Amino acid sequence: MTATMSDQAVAAKPRDREARKPDFIVRAKTGPGFKEWASIGLAWKRQRGEGYSIKLNTMPIGNHWNGVLKLLPPFADDSDVPDAEHD
Repeated sequence: MTATMSDQAVAAKPRDREARKPDFIVRAKTGPGFKEWASIGLAWKRQRGEGYSIKLNTMPIGNHWNGVLKLLPPFADDSDVPDAEHD
């Protein structure tokens, strides 16, 4: 039996990322207020070159999201951010 693409994606294991803390938290505007931003994912610097690997846990929708995502260093209260759990 041939594995489907989704089977292959599930079978693929992240290499060393499971032990790495994220370099950035991905945040998006979620409301009209100045401080109404939500953490929606994590980002890591690529180990094999320039760029970042980004894992989104959700996508912002609604009238307040203008398409902008921000990569910000983890805040002190982000200490409970899980280690990498992505491909």
